[in-house]
Amino acid sequence: MKPVFLSRCFCVAFILGSLLPVSLNASLANPPGTLQARLDYNQYMQLGYTATRQRNYSEALDYFRQALYERPGDRYATLAISNIGSYISRDRRSSTKRKTYITFIPSNLGIATKRTPAATRSDQIRSESGEVCIQSKKRLTAIIPGVDVLRTTQANPSFFFYVPQTSAPVMELVLQNEQEEVIYQKTLPVPSKPGIVSFSLPPTDANFAGLQVGQSYQWYFSLICDRHERSSDYVIKGDIARLAPNNSVNSQLATANLEEQATIYALSGIWENALTIVAQLRKSHPNDLAIKNDWEDLLRSGDLEPMINEPLLP
Repeated sequence: MKPVFLSRCFCVAFILGSLLPVSLNASLANPPGTLQARLDYNQYMQLGYTATRQRNYSEALDYFRQALYERPGDRYATLAISNIGSYISRDRRSSTKRKTYITFIPSNLGIATKRTPAATRSDQIRSESGEVCIQSKKRLTAIIPGVDVLRTTQANPSFFFYVPQTSAPVMELVLQNEQEEVIYQKTLPVPSKPGIVSFSLPPTDANFAGLQVGQSYQWYFSLICDRHERSSDYVIKGDIARLAPNNSVNSQLATANLEEQATIYALSGIWENALTIVAQLRKSHPNDLAIKNDWEDLLRSGDLEPMINEPLLP
């Protein structure tokens, strides 16, 4: 009787195990940090992004959850789950489903860029604590997603920054090429109230030829707390690269309106184009709820939720 009894116990245990919630099966995932865990994580994330592009949000949600099992606490998977969950919830509440939601999909799953004060740039402009001229809990922040390089297709792209309440009299944008040569520099007065400001590189400047396709550049944005003592500048920095969109993206853009273009760029990992278009639409249609939702969705998908309600300043 013992063999029969043990066999029955095994069958019952197997059946009960298959009925356990998926979350309890997370312990069956590959040990964190192993090569197989990394491979499975990347595969699930890419499958989730593919399903997102196809508007298969339920399927995308399942893939992102599996990715999170392979890499517990991962910010990309956690953020994707949150975004997709909000889309599913919005679809259920709405009688007219949208063709797709604007969602930024990173071109890679690399290390996040620091959006807070950066390291020393030169002997003349350094990043210190900046506490002397920042008068709020929020800090100077670049409106970029947590990716290693900001991507654009434009020769004269726009940069967006959240400027907190500050006593700094002026702010400055500096752009360097790969040889660390300054190719653009602009100083402007600080806005009178906190909010998001934008800088567009000039298309008609004899001293600036624009960004070149296939080239990467480094930008520095500073609050100049003291014009006579630049060591107290509050500086953030990052990289931007200009690329040429592929044929698939170009074919989609050819028949798309502005809102659809922003979605195409975001799904293709081209943040600057998407953000610039949505910001322009939001300024020209401040009371349009759909555009407001696009703005919020895009910032949320770029891990910028604290910036959602900040005003767009002139």
